[in-house]
Amino acid sequence: MTLYGLLVLVHVIAAVVGLGASFGMPVVAKFGAKSVTNAKVCFEINRKIEMFAKIGSLTLLASGILMAIVNPVLWSQGWFIGSLIIYILIQPVVAAMLPKTIEKQGDIVMNSGDGELPAEYHQLDKKAAKLNGIAHVAAVLLIVLMSTKPF
Repeated sequence: MTLYGLLVLVHVIAAVVGLGASFGMPVVAKFGAKSVTNAKVCFEINRKIEMFAKIGSLTLLASGILMAIVNPVLWSQGWFIGSLIIYILIQPVVAAMLPKTIEKQGDIVMNSGDGELPAEYHQLDKKAAKLNGIAHVAAVLLIVLMSTKPF
């Protein structure tokens, strides 16, 4: 196996691990958080899953750039440049806006007594769902660009 082939393998594994975790976290939060007690458990589970999303995302970026260093022709490929641009543009959502929203939800849950989730939690949940939707669309676009290499 060539160095480039190894980097592609690492890149694909990082995509499966990182994106799988990113797609799974909202499912845990949405369908598991039916009460304050359940939401607390969901937040703990998602804290563990988040590690895979972060490591996967950073590994994707690093392996992608290393692939372009090993194979410089990638820097002239529209699909590669487009993928980097989408990755950079989605970072404010996945690295700042979404974590801030989820942190606020966590604070509400951790400071609530047992029982029903407060209305503010549900408002933040709607915001998180929209942000997750944006992130998921970006992830699918990245996968399509890297798989089909259309331009």
